[in-house]
Amino acid sequence: MTKKYNSESQRDKPHEHCAIFGVACNDIGFSISKLLYSGLIAQQHRGQEATGISLLETGGKIFTYKRKGLVSKVLNTKVLSKLWGNVGIGHNRYATTGAQEYDSLDYLQPFHFKNNEIEFSLAFNGTIPNYAELMKKLEDMGRVFVTNTDTEVIAQFIASLSIGTEDWPEILRLASKFFDGSYSLILLTSKGDIYAMRDPLGFKPLCIGELKTAKRNIYFVSSESCGIDAVDGEFLRDVKPGEIVHLSHQKDIHSEMVLGTDKTAICQFEYVYFARPDSIIDGVSVAEARVRLGMYLAKNDPILNDPEIKENAIVVPVPDSGRSVAVGYAKEAKLPYVEGLMKNRYIWRTFILPGQNLRKAAVKEKLNPIKSFIEGKDVILLDDSIVRGTTMKQIVHLLKQRGGAKRIHLRISCPPIISPCYMGIDFPTKKELIAARFYKTYGDSYIEEIRKHIGADSILYQTKEDLSRAITKNANQLCMACLTGKYPLKSVEKLREIEDSIAKGRVNC
Repeated sequence: MTKKYNSESQRDKPHEHCAIFGVACNDIGFSISKLLYSGLIAQQHRGQEATGISLLETGGKIFTYKRKGLVSKVLNTKVLSKLWGNVGIGHNRYATTGAQEYDSLDYLQPFHFKNNEIEFSLAFNGTIPNYAELMKKLEDMGRVFVTNTDTEVIAQFIASLSIGTEDWPEILRLASKFFDGSYSLILLTSKGDIYAMRDPLGFKPLCIGELKTAKRNIYFVSSESCGIDAVDGEFLRDVKPGEIVHLSHQKDIHSEMVLGTDKTAICQFEYVYFARPDSIIDGVSVAEARVRLGMYLAKNDPILNDPEIKENAIVVPVPDSGRSVAVGYAKEAKLPYVEGLMKNRYIWRTFILPGQNLRKAAVKEKLNPIKSFIEGKDVILLDDSIVRGTTMKQIVHLLKQRGGAKRIHLRISCPPIISPCYMGIDFPTKKELIAARFYKTYGDSYIEEIRKHIGADSILYQTKEDLSRAITKNANQLCMACLTGKYPLKSVEKLREIEDSIAKGRVNC
């Protein structure tokens, strides 16, 4: 992940930081480049800015190819035909904007490290909040950095521990003691081994799978199980929090070491928004969890006790993130599910457009209400979250003004987001979060003020208790820092203090 926190106030949806995928095949005559392609394109939703892969070539050399762009553009047929190797890893990078130095290939992954003593390639999803102090320690040891990323800090730290040894499980075990952060990573060695590691609290998802035929055995490691499904692999299990797994082209998958604790901090937003619905994360179907989120919203919805509203109501999702939740809500409420908003799938990344007028125009280009379905109706509108509220305000306006909806009842499957995330999700700063900002201004009436600001006729957020029930994980298993302001890592408190100081003008940069 690039250590650069975006300042675009227009961002209105959270964004994940990357996907990783690895393949190890015991047949040295078989090229796995197309499998890497399939696994990465299945996880395109986790990052759209850049794609890269590293392959072990004949002679024990690692070749890395990475470019900006979507998987289908970067790893096109011409490129894939030239890439050969039976072991490799890949990475999708999430979208950022900013200075030209961040456009350098050095900032893309996999991060290929090579010196006179060691060579490996690293793909990483997450963030290490204490990366600056680790970088300082490494610089004091004489290490020279070419980027300002926690990915390179991890690589340099691993390299410093590898001097005089190639015991990779021990190297990774020692390194993990210094990484106070959220991460899933995969590492390709020059001997053709892949090591996969998940942080001890399990913030980021990671899983393993296999594909066995009469000719060869192939093993996979993936951020999400949908990546394994895309290559016709069999999903085996999740990598446990704190576990180091060894994928070898010479023998079966095996676990090297477990560093976990009794408490975990699985990101609740994986189930609410980030992950593909067809993925399974830590034993829980994402699609089923989202359906349950919708059902719990309906169980607690007071408007369903109003015969006039219920008689006239339809359930409409905000595409695409509100669909599963809307299905669950409609099922529980016994109301018709209607696709009342059409999405133009050829409009990309409107969330980074500068200026209110451009953003407003972009929403109209991206979404269009079906008037014949919603005119005169009580529209129960389902979405996953409200971050800044700008896009939702536009959608409500569209449904009323262009669609002719009688009333809009906004239902959100995630509780109010009151704090930024420092564990690898690109949430805005606290002052940009509508729930945090309105709570500071209006106190306990802040949700009603959000409703007025957005223009909805009623609003209902999920409760934290029902969020846990829907995901089937308890408070000691989930990270809800963005909902509670209570962070599970010590080093993120430093980042929060820095942000608060900057807001108050007390930091000298």
